[in-house]
Amino acid sequence: MLDLKAKLAAAGLVTKKDVEKVEAQQAKAKAKKRRKKSPQRSRNQARGSGSGVAKERAKLNPENRGECYAAIRRWVERARLDGDPQPGDEAFHFTTHQGKLSRLLLPADLRQKLSAGHAAITAFMSNHGLAHAVVSRELALEIHALFPLWLRVLTGHDGAGKLETPA
Repeated sequence: MLDLKAKLAAAGLVTKKDVEKVEAQQAKAKAKKRRKKSPQRSRNQARGSGSGVAKERAKLNPENRGECYAAIRRWVERARLDGDPQPGDEAFHFTTHQGKLSRLLLPADLRQKLSAGHAAITAFMSNHGLAHAVVSRELALEIHALFPLWLRVLTGHDGAGKLETPA
């Protein structure tokens, strides 16, 4: 069966040059979209100097929680160091801001980064409620500036692990 381009060309409505021009435009748009969606590019940007996150945080108003939640969710999705649990991962226990015990299943190298203070566990508002993720120290400090109780584990930081005061 012939495609639409071939049918239009056979009818004399378009020329072969017109078809090639449209195909080139479509290929260019597809390549641009692919570059925009590249996860490696996003991870590299997030792991860079962090100045982009700091600039965006400066624009956020902590009173507009929805906007802050969405921004932090984007930061965490781009830069989180943990992923789906794999065989051999061990539990890393920590307390939530309400004082409840929680855990993340993490590989040995990530647990070592947490112990050394190069990585941190922070809470963030996912699409399904409050969740926790392992992120770089720099990103955790940016999130801490907006929501201090969300910083759960960061070796050498006084604000990590604080509990919510009862009402």
